[in-house]
Order: sequence, then structure tokens, then C-alpha cells
Amino acid sequence: MISKWINEYPVMTAKFEEYGWFVAPFIVGQEFTELKALSQFIVANPHQNANDRKLIEQKIFERLCDVAYSHQVRARYVWLGLQTPHFKEYSHLYESAIFSYYKREYPAAVALLLMALEGVVLSMAGWQLGNPNRKPSFAGLKSAIAGIPVHHFQGAPEFDTVQDMYRNAFSNFINQSIYIDTSAADFSLSVLNRHVVLHGMDSGNFYRIEDVHRLLLAFDLLADLLSMSSGLHYSVVPDTATGYSERNEYYELLRTGNISVRDAAEREFKFLSEHPNYVRPPNEPVVLYGL
Repeated sequence: MISKWINEYPVMTAKFEEYGWFVAPFIVGQEFTELKALSQFIVANPHQNANDRKLIEQKIFERLCDVAYSHQVRARYVWLGLQTPHFKEYSHLYESAIFSYYKREYPAAVALLLMALEGVVLSMAGWQLGNPNRKPSFAGLKSAIAGIPVHHFQGAPEFDTVQDMYRNAFSNFINQSIYIDTSAADFSLSVLNRHVVLHGMDSGNFYRIEDVHRLLLAFDLLADLLSMSSGLHYSVVPDTATGYSERNEYYELLRTGNISVRDAAEREFKFLSEHPNYVRPPNEPVVLYGL
């Protein structure tokens, strides 16, 4: 079964990449079958104009919406990120983006995810603030991604191929969208680009829900890739996982809006305190009633 999935994943992802997407790593079974049917539809019905491209992107978004929006999947990747080298150093920014996402604060979610992404890749490149060497160029960051080593799992050579597939999909997303030079970029579908967003180069809709989902699913790829590269692999979240079930419950409360702002803040501070580099603000403004 896994050999069939391995053969189909890169073929399907190659079709979705024409629209800025890829097959997320956490999709199997019926969802994967539906994505395969969509990739075949794209092959049989190539777009003829800009409107066709938008319609196809909408179909891709709809097929991948459930896994991006899933509170179980988001809780899994925060839990996984907390134990994954390079990722865990910036995991507080990643989880902060999840909080923003479920509150429908999409511009904040995109900005946080882009900052977290660059931090993780800089860590992979061996650079941090205070390093006497100049910060790596975008070419250097792309090379760090392309050079993520493969961990050879004993008795499971197929995971070598899985890591190669995930690395290729993530690299292509970064190269074709996030870190592409704006002079060479195609912004007809999306303006999701590191330079455009973080330098305020355009006031347009860089925070489409489609683009939030693309970044979330890219982080899924990166988290799985880095954890596997480090020798960690979990087909399911173990029963002993610390912090997973609490986040699973809380994210569902956020999705449905069934929690007050005050209660949400306290629970989020608690979750963020579990991240190695989170610092809670020591001076927070408060409302004094009766004055």
C-alpha cells in the first residue's frame, strides 16, 4: 500500500504545484483518493485562462481544507514541533499562528508563520543572531532546505523515499512562492511571498484563507521532514504524548468560538510557556474598574 502511495504522491504534487499547492503529508485513504481524482481532472482539463486557474485552485483548496482546519492535525504538529530540532526553537511563533488562525486573524497568522519559517530555516543553516557571519542569503537558505539529511530507518528503506518527496515538495513551494524574486514571480493567483508580506510591498490580500492553508500545510511537510531526519517517526500520536490532548480540546473550542477572550488568554499563556524560547511579557496593561 505504501509503495503505491509513494509512486502517486510526487505525480499528484507536480500537478498541484502549477497552482502553488502540493499534497499534504497527513492525507491518506479516501482523502488521498479524492486528491488523486482531482489531479487526473487537472491533467484532462488543462486551464485555458486565468479564470480556469482560479477555479482549479478553488478545487484544490476545498480538497485540502479539512486537514488544514483539523484541530487534531494542528495539535499533532505543535506536539511534534516541540520535540523536533530547529523547529522547537520557533515553535512558540508557530503555535501563536495557530491561535490567530482559529480566531480568523488571518493577516497575523500569515506574518507569524513566515517569521517562524525563516527562523527555522536559519537554524537549519546554522545561523542565529549574534553570529559574526552575515545572515545567509536566500540562496543559502534554499540550499539548507535542499540539504536536509535523510535518516535511514532500519528495516524501512521506503522512508528514504518519503523524506526525498517531502523535501522536494517543500523546496519547490519555497522556491516558487515564498522566496522567489518578486521580479520573476507570478502573482496572478496569490501574492504570498516573503518579500511582499514582510516588507509591506503590497497592501493586497496576502492573507487569503487559501494562503494561510498553504503555509500551514507547508509547515506540516517541514515538521514531518525534520522529525524524520532526526530519527523520529510517529504514524500516530502515542497515548503518552504530553500536551496533545489539551491542545486538541482547546483548538476545538477556538474553532467554534466557545470560549471567552479572558479564558483563551490564560490557556494560551499556559501552552506557550511549554515552548523553550517563549517569554511572557512581564508588564501587561489591565483594566481597572471603578476609577
